[in-house]
Amino acid sequence: MDDDFAAVAALYLTVWRTTYRGQLPAAYLASLTPQMWHPQQRWQRTVLAFNAQQQIVGVCSYGPARRQAWAGYQEIYSIYILPAYQHQGLGRRLMDAALAQLPTNAPVMIVALASNVAAIQFYQHYGFEKIAQPLVETLPVGVKLTEQVLVLNK
Repeated sequence: MDDDFAAVAALYLTVWRTTYRGQLPAAYLASLTPQMWHPQQRWQRTVLAFNAQQQIVGVCSYGPARRQAWAGYQEIYSIYILPAYQHQGLGRRLMDAALAQLPTNAPVMIVALASNVAAIQFYQHYGFEKIAQPLVETLPVGVKLTEQVLVLNK
């Protein structure tokens, strides 16, 4: 199990560094380490994708919304796939599995970087709709994230 946690943390790091290149400061991305992610905190609500060698190549975590302003909502916390395995249908399979396990009587939210157009389009394909103005969050290191909230009313 600890090996799985380490593999998921390494996956997060790889995907962040590739996906957000050009969207977040290079110095910030270079400063990230696998130890910054704690997949064991969400392990009970996680769907994994494996390759033929049984290596973790994708992850989707979900559960009750983390922000107080969204109490009563469910949330897709993250959906990440290693670059070599993207555009092969894994994202759809992970999202389908997560949505099937969430309560059917609650809306589902997801937060994406506003600059991550591909992710936003993927979520919109599922019926997620952009709401309100983008949020601006400042990380402890001073990096500002402009995030788009999307909601799916199941």
